[in-house]
Amino acid sequence: MSFTAALRDLNKLNTFVRVAQRRSFTHAAAELRTRPSVVSKRMKELEQTLGFRLINRSTHGLVLTDAGEGLFQHCLRMLAKLDDYVVERRNLDTGPFGTLRVQATSDYARMILAPLMVAFVKDRPGLRVQLSVVPDNAASAEDGVDVIVSGRKPAVPGVVGHDLGAIQHVVCASPNYFRKFGRPKAPQDLRDHNCLVNPFSRPKNWPFANSSRPLLVEVKGSLSSTSNDVLIQMALHHCGIIRVPLDTVKVEIADKRLEMIFRKSSLSPERMCAYVAKTGRLPAKTAEFVGFLKAAIGPG
Repeated sequence: MSFTAALRDLNKLNTFVRVAQRRSFTHAAAELRTRPSVVSKRMKELEQTLGFRLINRSTHGLVLTDAGEGLFQHCLRMLAKLDDYVVERRNLDTGPFGTLRVQATSDYARMILAPLMVAFVKDRPGLRVQLSVVPDNAASAEDGVDVIVSGRKPAVPGVVGHDLGAIQHVVCASPNYFRKFGRPKAPQDLRDHNCLVNPFSRPKNWPFANSSRPLLVEVKGSLSSTSNDVLIQMALHHCGIIRVPLDTVKVEIADKRLEMIFRKSSLSPERMCAYVAKTGRLPAKTAEFVGFLKAAIGPG
């Protein structure tokens, strides 16, 4: 089988794919660990070999020509097939190995994932797990992450979520707060209390069970924070009522430093998902970790 000269030079094709993805010689050069002048030279040589232009250069940046866009899409399909084969072969021959990079919000990483990861790596000596912790309201992802564990879909393209179940929330405050300001008798009474909220959390109003449809109670307070840890500390200082994941306040509730209210009627519509690349075949390390999380946590 014979190939055109351009297809025999995979280095230049790889450079073209990076340029097409980033729309920048500078960014492509950084990924390839070379200089922008080298990238520019490779692109000129590739266009000369092919006999048609791939990119139009202007003061506004780089734009793919119709021919360039067509070659780019063909390259992506070709690379996807090659990647599927490599992943399949590696899964069969070696199983999970290398470094699994996981990103999660701080509360979930501390309370749920940390102990689970100890169990996950125990029987997988060829695997290392790197857990990256981000703020609770983060919706973006770091480069090179294999699994994103989050309560909201990350702002990156080409990912699919695997449901890990509901995040059980509780409404609580310190006994001193209730002694001073009274204990709400119905969820609607929360409107008259100092409720400490996370301004970026969902839902915006606190949900409770009702006879026909969920009751959403609009709450407000003198303090707010994007961190559940901070909200908990405020509540421990008798400042107000909070709604946080149960796992983050189990110790405080057991020690009776915080008391739950409306436990039977409080709803938890928030769900946690493990987001991975939407691809034909996942590496063994990623597939096994997602399966492990599903078995350990289980949608509920």
